[in-house]
Amino acid sequence: MVSASRLVDLSKQQTGLRIDRVLFKQFQQLCALEKLRPGEAVESLVRLAVDSGSLANLHANVVRGGGRGRALDEALFKSRLSRLKTCLETERRYWKETGEGMGEPESERFVKELVEIGKRSVSEELVKEFETILAEADKLYDEIEKDIIEDGINRTKQITALLDRK
Repeated sequence: MVSASRLVDLSKQQTGLRIDRVLFKQFQQLCALEKLRPGEAVESLVRLAVDSGSLANLHANVVRGGGRGRALDEALFKSRLSRLKTCLETERRYWKETGEGMGEPESERFVKELVEIGKRSVSEELVKEFETILAEADKLYDEIEKDIIEDGINRTKQITALLDRK
């Protein structure tokens, strides 16, 4: 009779891959996020390469954006982009009505999330839309900062004028 551990030995091939330590640490972090053991993830990658017929085909598929991962990233990117637009409009309205900028604008969080998602893979069209919105955000922040500085200058002039009268 063959033990269960012996069957596992027969169905798996142990490899001694040597890769860059930093790269492997990053790979381990990805595995932890996705709740995979590194061996499972490596096997998955090897299976993808075999199914693609070659490593070059696998790379081309990734670059072309094949697979659900890119579709999910793009959906998440679109969602965050929409929320960034809404957030910027809210911040603009707050500034117009109160004359003050927000301490820590929520839009900054969305910008950081969009940058992280964009690093993975999103279409050129979405990147251009993000650039446009980012330019609008920069313009808004410049307007707010300019307004706050001008208000400060005007208050200083008023205080100086009051003190000069005395």
